[in-house]
Amino acid sequence: MNISIKDRELIKELITEAEQKSDSEMVPMIVSRSDNYPAAHFRAAIIVSFLFSLGLYFSPLSIINPIYFLWIQLPGLILGYYLANIPSITRLLITKQEVEYEVTQRAIEAFFEHNLHTTEQHNGVLIFISILEKKIKIITDVGVRKKVDQKIWDEIIYSFTEKVKEGEFVEALKSTIAATSTVLENYFPATGKPKKNELKNDIIIE
Repeated sequence: MNISIKDRELIKELITEAEQKSDSEMVPMIVSRSDNYPAAHFRAAIIVSFLFSLGLYFSPLSIINPIYFLWIQLPGLILGYYLANIPSITRLLITKQEVEYEVTQRAIEAFFEHNLHTTEQHNGVLIFISILEKKIKIITDVGVRKKVDQKIWDEIIYSFTEKVKEGEFVEALKSTIAATSTVLENYFPATGKPKKNELKNDIIIE
């Protein structure tokens, strides 16, 4: 996902402004995919190898020795395995359960990798977006979970998803940051005291 320098700077400004209005820390993060999905590669390999054998069976060639049907599967296995690297094919070969599990796991890992759990008041919020799966997760620290109901985050996630369906990814991200900012401002308003910026305000792209 390409995000222009201009949009990156605007996102940084939105985060900085949001954190000035509340005693919380927010980090948006985008990854190309949450997992390599090895099962999808094996499924593709099996399907393509079967199609190779099927193609040989219905070909005009006179094949008597069944060993040829086994040999023809080898290039099919290799081709199918590597075809699963194509995002559109990967999406066809993974289940909703696999997607939900892997995206959630990757988001939780990212939360700790980027130290959102180390804020003084435990009020870090990660906006995690995985491009391949077209999924967004909002992971919050314990201080936020105690005060903010999950339904509020679900509504923000739903709004993001609808905007992405319309092809407005960057605008969807900006709206999500703005909506998250409003929630944090309501539940964790700035006290007026000098606030240390505990985490970077840049968007993370991996």
